[in-house]
Amino acid sequence: MNTSGANDMLESISPASLADRAITYTAVMAKSLYRLMVRRVKRTADVVDSEYNQQNWQKMLASKSWLSAADLAGFLAPADSTERLRKVDNKILRIDGQRYYRYRTSALSDLILRHAGDARQIVELGCGYGYNLFSLHLHRPDLTFKGFDIAPNGIAAGREIATHFALSDKISLDRIDLTNANDPNLPTIAGQTAFTYFCIEQIPYDVRKVVENIIAARPKRVINIEPTTELLDLTHPRDLVSLVYIRSVDYQTQLFSILDQLEREGRIRILARERMPFAPTINNDGFLYCWEPV
Repeated sequence: MNTSGANDMLESISPASLADRAITYTAVMAKSLYRLMVRRVKRTADVVDSEYNQQNWQKMLASKSWLSAADLAGFLAPADSTERLRKVDNKILRIDGQRYYRYRTSALSDLILRHAGDARQIVELGCGYGYNLFSLHLHRPDLTFKGFDIAPNGIAAGREIATHFALSDKISLDRIDLTNANDPNLPTIAGQTAFTYFCIEQIPYDVRKVVENIIAARPKRVINIEPTTELLDLTHPRDLVSLVYIRSVDYQTQLFSILDQLEREGRIRILARERMPFAPTINNDGFLYCWEPV
C-alpha cells in the first residue's frame, strides 16, 4: 500500500499495551455475551432499515454536517478526539477518530485501487451515503464512481454531499435491492468493477441469493470486503472476541465459503484473498476476496 503520508501521522503512536488490550477485549466480550443471552438480535430487513435508513442516515441528512466542513477531506475526517483501540497497518493502537479516518481514507483507496485493475469507473454496492466513494475520489479524481444502496436517506444524503462539493459529475448514487433478482438497476453493473464494504454483513439470510444475483448481472470484477467468522484464527484472543461479537449482532458468516465453493464449481475465479490491515474497532475485522465471474 502507498500509505506513507497517512503513516507519517501515526509514527509517534506506540502499540497498545497488553493490559489495555485485555481490558478492551473483556469489555467487548461482556457486551457481546449480554446480547447473546439477553437481547438476542436477528438481523432482518426491518432491523437494518431501522438502524441505518431511519437512524444513521436520517440523522446525517438532518444534520447536514458537510455544510460546515472546510473541504471534502475535512468532512471525511472531522475533528474527533475520542481515543479507542483501532487496527492500523496490522497494529493495535489507541488512536483518536480524526487521525484514524485520515489514515483509513488513504489506506482504503490504495486497497480498492490495487484490486480494481484498469477500471475507469468503480461501483460500490451498499454504499450508504457514499463515504467510501468520496474517499476514493480524493485519491483518484480522474475516475468516476457510482454507488447503490437500498436506503433512501443514505442516497439523498450522498447526492446532497456530491452537489455541495461540486462532484455530481464524478459521483452518483441510486437505489438497488441486491436481494431482488429483478431489480432494474442490477443490469447496470454489467462489465463494471464493483465492490462491497461491510454491506453483505447486514443480510445474513440472503447471502447466497445476493451472490447469485451479482453473478447473473455479469460484472467484470467484484471486490468483497466483509467481516466473517469463517476465516478467524480462534487461537488469538482478538479473533475469539470477534467471533462472539459477530454472532451477537447476527452478521453474515458464509460469504467466503460460498465464494470458495463457486470457484470449485468453476463459476468464478478468485484473484485475491487477504485480511484487512485496518479496522475502526478491535472486534470486527474485514476480509477481502477479489473475484471474477467465469
